[in-house]
Amino acid sequence: MLEQQRENGNATIYQYQLIRKFHIPRPLLLVYLWVPLPVLAVGVVLYSWLALVYMATAFLFVLWIHFVVSNSVLLIRGPMYRKKWRLRFSGVWFGYLPDQHTGFSVLRQVLLQSLWIGFVFIGIMVAWIPLPLTFALLFWHFWFMAPRLSILLGMRGQRKDVMIKLNAQDVSYYVQ
Repeated sequence: MLEQQRENGNATIYQYQLIRKFHIPRPLLLVYLWVPLPVLAVGVVLYSWLALVYMATAFLFVLWIHFVVSNSVLLIRGPMYRKKWRLRFSGVWFGYLPDQHTGFSVLRQVLLQSLWIGFVFIGIMVAWIPLPLTFALLFWHFWFMAPRLSILLGMRGQRKDVMIKLNAQDVSYYVQ
């Protein structure tokens, strides 16, 4: 019966088959979450207390860049995609990310656009902002993108028609 539904195109997300689940080890999660503290400490030692302001400003600005780029890409792809995305702050997933199952092609397009457009924004602003703020912007951009890029690297050689679900402790790949 499931085969008939798949052939007719009536399959729902509940009929997807789990291909693989990548667990995020707790030590890796803790390292990821604690990395900003030594970076902040080094910034305070090298550039004074203004590093606190720069890090907070850069965090919000990079979050905003990712939101605008992701939302724009999803708007271009169609309104149905935007309903599945929201701001998330769980596990290693910080920023505007899918809340439900989403197609890998959509996720890949949004992540790659966020990656390169984020670098372009930072590169354009580098002439007008202080060096510590530039470093803070680059740090937060890398920090936000590291788990996202790990998805793309983990999917090399895999099927491209999969659905992906980002959970706080794992990433699940489903196929219809």
